[in-house]
Amino acid sequence: MRLASIIVASIVAVLPLAAPALSGEGPSPFEAATLNEIRDAHKGGPLIIHFWGLTCSNCMAELSGWGAFARAHPDATVVLVNWDQRGARPEQIGPTLRKAGLSSVPSYALGKGFEEKLRFAVSPDWMGELPYTRLIAGDGTVTAFSGAADFAELGSWLAKKNQASR
Repeated sequence: MRLASIIVASIVAVLPLAAPALSGEGPSPFEAATLNEIRDAHKGGPLIIHFWGLTCSNCMAELSGWGAFARAHPDATVVLVNWDQRGARPEQIGPTLRKAGLSSVPSYALGKGFEEKLRFAVSPDWMGELPYTRLIAGDGTVTAFSGAADFAELGSWLAKKNQASR
């Protein structure tokens, strides 16, 4: 009986630490196979994957723009990937996305794999600079760019690709 009490007490003590993962509020881990899983889940339609970081001032400056874009294009498939090093504070990702109006957008964070391997899985040409965005058309054609997004241009791309996928 004493052992059972110790086990229950241990679980109760650790439960608050696991709450963000259990609540679904935190981002999912981005591993080497994640990009292909995302692409497979959204085949046939346009997909926008935006890589950003809490430690990237340009990323943080444009995050509310991504929130406005997501609200203006509710049918768009936008996926966010936080690319901060594992030493970053993952508990800040959810609140930051909520503040930018992005809490309903699927979100991932850099997984536990070797960062260079994960980056190579995204694109062998990507050197890890942020912000970085990949536009994937329904036919699988990829356009990628580094730096701030031109949201009017993104909206035009999305409209063209939505029309092409119909």
